[in-house]
Amino acid sequence: MALAALPLTALALAAPAHADDGVMPKVSGKGLVSAYQALDYSTHVQLKDGRGTSRHVLWPGSWKVCEQQPAPGARLGHQKITLTVVKTHEQCGTHATG
Repeated sequence: MALAALPLTALALAAPAHADDGVMPKVSGKGLVSAYQALDYSTHVQLKDGRGTSRHVLWPGSWKVCEQQPAPGARLGHQKITLTVVKTHEQCGTHATG
């Protein structure tokens, strides 16, 4: 599976983005834009296609978060953040076939 990286500064967010006290917020189950808003602007996030087809996220508003690493409540240092995403009309946990 390919990973796509999108810095948070690539998005024009309406509300300030932050992760309170350096703790990973719960973003699984949220839209990708909401997930970005819960994180600090300088946070580097890697995106993983939850269907396993190596798609790239071009429009974050069309995607939702299925899984996250690290888990909610984990201390954020300089560790990598990976969000597994699918398009909003797709179900989490289903891989494409063929």
